[in-house]
Amino acid sequence: MRFSGHGRWMILCSLALLVAVLACPSPSAAESGRVRLTRHAPLRVEVAPAGRLYRQCIDHPVVEHRPSGDTVVPSFSCRWAVRP
Repeated sequence: MRFSGHGRWMILCSLALLVAVLACPSPSAAESGRVRLTRHAPLRVEVAPAGRLYRQCIDHPVVEHRPSGDTVVPSFSCRWAVRP
């Protein structure tokens, strides 16, 4: 059986890939010595004020002094207020 140049190249690459796959350890063996870290969602605090309280917010523009020049950006200030 005689292979052309292209056929030999394909067989050689296939054998190299097979050796590389067999030489790699399985994921379960690699992770057995590691500590597994789990991610948790950040803590979230929900505020449910009494019926008479509400959040009163005021927005206003503020000038920020930056190296590229003065820039106008929005700003908010909020406070708890009592409903009339």
